[in-house]
Amino acid sequence: MPGSSATRPVRFGLAAKIFFASTLLVVAVLGASFGITALSATRTADAGVARALAGTRSAVANLLAARTRTLAGLSAVSAGVPQFRERLLTSRERANILDQAQEYRDLIGAAWVLVTNEAGILLARTDYPDQFDRDLSSGALVAAALSGDQASGAWLDDVTGRLYEAVATPLAPSRQAAPQGVLVAAYAMDDSVAQAIKQATTSDVVLFALDTIGRPYVVGSTLAREEVSPALPDNAQLAALAQDTVAVRLEAHVAGEHLVGLAAPIRSAAGDMYGGFVAFRSRDAELAAFRTLRRTMLLAIVLGVALALVLAFVLARHVAEPVRRLALATRRVQDGDYGVDIDVRSGDEIGILSQAFQSLVEDLKEKAALVEYMMSATGAAATQRLTAARTGDLVRPGTLFANRYEVKEMLGAGGMGVVYRAVDRELQEPVAIKTLRPEALRGDAVALERFKQEIRLARKITHRNVVRTYDLGEVNGVYYLTMEYVEGTSLKQLIGSRGRLPVPVTLTIGKQLCRALEVAHDQGVIHRDIKPQNIVVDPSGFLKVMDFGIARLANRPQGKGLTEEGASIGTPDYMSPEQLSGMELDARSDLYSAGVVLFECVTGRPPFQAETMYALIAKHVEEEPPDPRTLDAAVPESLARVILKAMAKEPAHRYQSAGELHDALAAIG
Repeated sequence: MPGSSATRPVRFGLAAKIFFASTLLVVAVLGASFGITALSATRTADAGVARALAGTRSAVANLLAARTRTLAGLSAVSAGVPQFRERLLTSRERANILDQAQEYRDLIGAAWVLVTNEAGILLARTDYPDQFDRDLSSGALVAAALSGDQASGAWLDDVTGRLYEAVATPLAPSRQAAPQGVLVAAYAMDDSVAQAIKQATTSDVVLFALDTIGRPYVVGSTLAREEVSPALPDNAQLAALAQDTVAVRLEAHVAGEHLVGLAAPIRSAAGDMYGGFVAFRSRDAELAAFRTLRRTMLLAIVLGVALALVLAFVLARHVAEPVRRLALATRRVQDGDYGVDIDVRSGDEIGILSQAFQSLVEDLKEKAALVEYMMSATGAAATQRLTAARTGDLVRPGTLFANRYEVKEMLGAGGMGVVYRAVDRELQEPVAIKTLRPEALRGDAVALERFKQEIRLARKITHRNVVRTYDLGEVNGVYYLTMEYVEGTSLKQLIGSRGRLPVPVTLTIGKQLCRALEVAHDQGVIHRDIKPQNIVVDPSGFLKVMDFGIARLANRPQGKGLTEEGASIGTPDYMSPEQLSGMELDARSDLYSAGVVLFECVTGRPPFQAETMYALIAKHVEEEPPDPRTLDAAVPESLARVILKAMAKEPAHRYQSAGELHDALAAIG
């Protein structure tokens, strides 16, 4: 082809010229970048050190605070156990109190533990067994606990000079009761704490305390103490650190390495600075990356120029050939031949075009194969449906349902259908399958429409506190719904086995239930059957609301709905008065049911009980709910008020949204 031979040199020359010009531009840019980088490397490294130190300082403070919170949590739990308080406070033998304190110290891993009575008089202290009858009430830590509040802060041992972080916990039967004593537990600020911080932050840490005249000394360090002691804050830096208005920067030379540090105070419960910590990072290590980069850039410039000359020649020769192969391949694809293979591995525009063309061919090939498979599978599918219909029992453990789900066991049955646990063979994940009872379909188009509505509504809701609904299908006249399989315990089972639930547990359940209802109500969906049986708690502590099968759009169109007027759907024990009366519902009906669930959580039984359903309905409609404190005096007044407001007869007197109820529960604790 004469035309191609005439144009080929022009293409090569143009490609080479463009590439040479690009190479020169790159070299110029690299040279300028090299100069600028060389001048600003030190400045940038210092800024990087400052940012890293600020992050490390915050990380160290957070780690110490987390350790203190852990100790505080263990102390609070122990102080809440009546037997533990009695053994500490009612024993007449000081040796018994000391033994109890030592056992508790070993249990929580504290450095030492001390116990006072209600006046702040020392009863026992594990690190000083001979001390007792000392008045500790004037100390801010013990004083705060005697007032009923848990407190924490630094504790400096004036005998050994060791620095501790201590937590004081009131020993009281309840938050409202006056403390019967104080439990103080502490952990040491020493080398082990410093090493733990270094493992978490990869930065060196020095912990220091202040002596009686305000001079700092090392109490814990990941560096050699004799080398780092001279770098501790001086008087002026300590004064700034005590104000904690600016970051105090320190420098040290350890083992020939230049370290830069940032200090932070450690304060007592009264806010006095008893010591502090310094987080150190190596300035030399930060600069090493920039020095390496400078050498790499210089080498890259030299190699780049040489490589550019070689690549300019190679790329110019290979511009035309891939284009020719692409043109030939296009013609083959037009003729229906999808077996073409464009073997172009370059990373330039030609390579990208070749990869895109190859991807297009692969897509066409896959679509053709899919069409062929669907056509060949049509007959087999029909045969399979006939065979399945002859069995008469499509869903039973050990069978393969819908040619996809391996049924493992039946989980339960209700008025609408049966629920099974199965494994999705395609995704290899567990699912729950809910089938509609065959007899429910016979002559009942409304029941079928309700079942279809379940998937339409439930699929709108995506939240970790709601059981996910996946799909709706039909096999041989059997409609089924696939849902997320949740392995856990229903709230009804939990109440049945445990009886009354603790207030903190009830609050957690209530808040998670409100989150589930809030996201459902935002989608215009009313559950209409909130009850403990429809609430599952999984092993990780997440609550999940299930069975939206009787849900209905909050703003349904005018006219006849899925139920006749006066008909009710749900469980009478938990239904609102307006639902029992067959009235129009809104989201506040679910909040009434949520209040009934909370009532049962704290009392172990529903608020209304009767021998007949009609008597039960009458109580819900006419009688005021009982105060849960009449059944359990331990229920806090604030929680009782929330429950009773949620169960108000008139919707206007209840909480107006699930978010509002959630906030009310969150305000309790």
